[in-house]
Amino acid sequence: MIIQSIKQKEFSVQRLVVRCEVVSRVVLNEHKGSALRGMLFNSLRKAGCSHRELKSCRPCPLVEVCPVSFLLAPVDDTARRGGDVPRPFAIQPPLEQRNIYEPGDAFEFGLTLFARSVNFLPYLVVGLGDLERDGLGAKYEYAPGHWRRGTLRVRQIAADNPINGEEQSLFEVGKRGVEPPNLPVTMEQIAQSTRTETGQLLKIKLDFKTPTRLIAEGKPQTVPHLPILAQRLIERLSSLSREYGGQEILLDFGAIMAEAAAAILTESRVEWATVRSYSRRQEQDLSLSGFVGAATYVGQFTHLLPLLRWGQLIQVGKDVTKGNGWYTLSVDEVQPD
Repeated sequence: MIIQSIKQKEFSVQRLVVRCEVVSRVVLNEHKGSALRGMLFNSLRKAGCSHRELKSCRPCPLVEVCPVSFLLAPVDDTARRGGDVPRPFAIQPPLEQRNIYEPGDAFEFGLTLFARSVNFLPYLVVGLGDLERDGLGAKYEYAPGHWRRGTLRVRQIAADNPINGEEQSLFEVGKRGVEPPNLPVTMEQIAQSTRTETGQLLKIKLDFKTPTRLIAEGKPQTVPHLPILAQRLIERLSSLSREYGGQEILLDFGAIMAEAAAAILTESRVEWATVRSYSRRQEQDLSLSGFVGAATYVGQFTHLLPLLRWGQLIQVGKDVTKGNGWYTLSVDEVQPD
């Protein structure tokens, strides 16, 4: 499997849509993103890790050249946050309420790669192949005394650009190899998408699709305070662009935070979603809880709006690799009375 290397001159993101068909019954818990992330972690380690006896990538002698470490557990002792750096991908799990999928059902999820991590797409395709071998989700008793996980078959992987609506097929059943994706969302596209909206009084709506876990002063936030959200987005976008895009995106911190502080929350329909997940690697229960729902703000968003558009793609808060922190944004001009 060969894919050409894509050089990064600036930070960009490439969203992928993975379309599967259920082969045998799949049973998932309420937070599907955790199961998807666990499947990728286990399958990639099995396919490409030379030192699976280690509990962490940090002591591994191959850490600097290992694609598995790069994708799942990057280590950079020169990073501002220390050796741990943000993972170069995020997951958008299925949003439907159902947790059981029967043979023949469609199963679709999103996977966003940041900047140069798109070069490792072939490894992800290999990992996704384990959906048909090792399965996904919880084990269930399919016959007396016999337990297994449900299995899926990947039918297609497509590149998707949510800014211009274009889609490109990268992999299909029966097709050899993987096409290089060529529909990244770039800084210029983000700037163009917000250019006509800046300088006006706007009403923006943030719809938090999956639990969004923002920590401030050591405590999870139960409502989407815009200044806290903006600060976490600044930190995340700056870190991702520095680690994977070759250079840090320059953001006007003062102007962004001033707009966030001045914005008025006009409507909030969020609730707290309590979600827990078990980490086999850490051998402990983890909280994935956060707020979900919609919040509407009115204000001037000249500097904040591009950041919020990036946030739709990079997600925000804790556990984005498990699908958390995924929101969508809608913008309307406030009409004068």
